[in-house]
Amino acid sequence: MDRRRIIFFSLIITLSLFCKSKDDAIKEEWKHLSFVMPDGTSLGPKFWSEKKSVLYFGFSHCPDMCPLALTNFGRASLILGEKSNRFRFIFITLDPERDSPATLKNYIENFPGKNLTALSPNAESLTKLTDLFGIVREKVGDGKTYRIDHSNFIYVLDENLNTLANFPGGVSANALAIKLRELAEL
Repeated sequence: MDRRRIIFFSLIITLSLFCKSKDDAIKEEWKHLSFVMPDGTSLGPKFWSEKKSVLYFGFSHCPDMCPLALTNFGRASLILGEKSNRFRFIFITLDPERDSPATLKNYIENFPGKNLTALSPNAESLTKLTDLFGIVREKVGDGKTYRIDHSNFIYVLDENLNTLANFPGGVSANALAIKLRELAEL
């Protein structure tokens, strides 16, 4: 085996170990996260093991990217038809200060699709989530009109919390549906 192949295979093994350890860290940390559902109830751990999860992190006062991502969530679920039942489309707020469960419930009703839910993490869980997913989150401004600048990605997790895919937040509904159709069979 020549030197380039050894380096190549070493790099592949290193990357696979890194990805595996990141998924393991997510699974372990996930057990300690606390979320509130739109109806005000606490989320149980069984929630995550029932279906694949399509996650987007944002905030309800977002003027552009969050509504686009959630609209495309809903459209993708409609394109998928019955296969959309294999997924939970989940909006996780990065602004629990303003995004109460009631606010989130009203907010997600504005988007197409029937299997969109919103979750509000407590402060400690929000910090862990941003670390686990490498989310950039910065409060900009003061008073009631502040905004949250944040990274813009969609993540797909399986029932064991393994990361299956990620997309830029502006991915089209068609592109998202095509990939989710493939992942539905896993």
